[in-house]
Amino acid sequence: MIRLRFSRAPEARMPALTDTRRQPRQQSAHHPSTARVTAVGALYVLIIVSVIPWRSATIYSGGADGVVVAKAFIAVLAFAATLALAARTRERVAVGIAPACVIALALLVSVLGSVLAGNDSATIILVGRMFLVMATILFLLTTVPWVTSIVCLLAAMASVAVVAAVTGLPSLAASGRLGGGIPEIHPNELAGLVAAPIIGLVILMLRNGVRVWRLLAAVVLVGIAVASGSRTGLLAIVVGIGVAVLVNGIRDRSVLYLLLGALPLGYAIGSFTDVFGSLATRAGSNDTSTALDSRFDVWRVVLGWDWGEWQKWIGIGLSAKKIPVDIKWRDEQVLDSSWASLLAQTGLIGTALIAALIVWCVASALISSRRRWLITPLLTLVIIRSVTESGLIDSATAFILFFVVASLLTHRSRHADDPVGPEYDRVDGRRSHHLSLT
Repeated sequence: MIRLRFSRAPEARMPALTDTRRQPRQQSAHHPSTARVTAVGALYVLIIVSVIPWRSATIYSGGADGVVVAKAFIAVLAFAATLALAARTRERVAVGIAPACVIALALLVSVLGSVLAGNDSATIILVGRMFLVMATILFLLTTVPWVTSIVCLLAAMASVAVVAAVTGLPSLAASGRLGGGIPEIHPNELAGLVAAPIIGLVILMLRNGVRVWRLLAAVVLVGIAVASGSRTGLLAIVVGIGVAVLVNGIRDRSVLYLLLGALPLGYAIGSFTDVFGSLATRAGSNDTSTALDSRFDVWRVVLGWDWGEWQKWIGIGLSAKKIPVDIKWRDEQVLDSSWASLLAQTGLIGTALIAALIVWCVASALISSRRRWLITPLLTLVIIRSVTESGLIDSATAFILFFVVASLLTHRSRHADDPVGPEYDRVDGRRSHHLSLT
């Protein structure tokens, strides 16, 4: 007996074009392709270049010139490219906007103060630039997983810092401190650029062991930080590394071998060279006491504003980078601390908003078991730098790092991880899943 078997038509076995499970995974933000990760890193470079100072010791006071127009063009280009990338993303990562709303309120308070102070044009331009940066970052965070986004940001910061350091080598011979050449940035800003990537590399080695390329990259970045002569930057790096060790622990014996080798090396450098001594005194200068005195002078002036004056409550605008002081040899002082800057630019109202946001970030980082290992050390770095340097709420790289960290700590963002994707906080044996992104 002959049995006939009929097969299904070929089109019956093919999945429907509308079946999203069969779509390419690289179109999903939860499973980014190499090209997508590279694009995100390049966009972070554009964002950093659009906010980083291009001219050292220059304070924007309004108007437009070639540099201002070029930076605005780069910022708009980054925003447009980010929108295009987000439009090509089928499944986006959810990101909360509560930190953006709090910062926006503080910026609007600053605008009100600038109108009353008469410097509204420069403040409005700076505030508009910050709104554009925040919008760009929020869209960018939706295109890749949160670990990938932070890795791309840290890689972008390291790339810009290395280029600036290499082109700024003549400044090391001229002044004894390494600053940026292209772009022309202050040594403290250069140290701030390498601080977060250094902590990121330390976390990577703590969780996955020491590898040659990681160690070489860390040595180069630490060398840049030391050559910059930024003592506050080095302090923030040391404290951030300490927090990273506390949060992550030592999971690989190669880290112990590295520590055993680094201790005698550090002892030899301290005993037979003057690296630590010259860093502490900056070649015997007395600028340590001068810098501290200037910071205290700013605090005394800002806190001394009368409670009945409007600038005490709403500030005098984001464009205020200097305030008048009644001190011998100078009548103006640059705002060196982010908190002194907030008091002067946004008043008590804006400062209270940002302080509440910082407290919320610390609490969220500590209770988030899945993100504590990476975000807590970076948040520590942000807080320390906010006390010793300005830029926490400004068009600066410190603000980029702070805003990314704060946005990733929202409830919506923390519960947006792909349930079928890798668990980035778990370490199996010697290797952790999140390291595949680096």
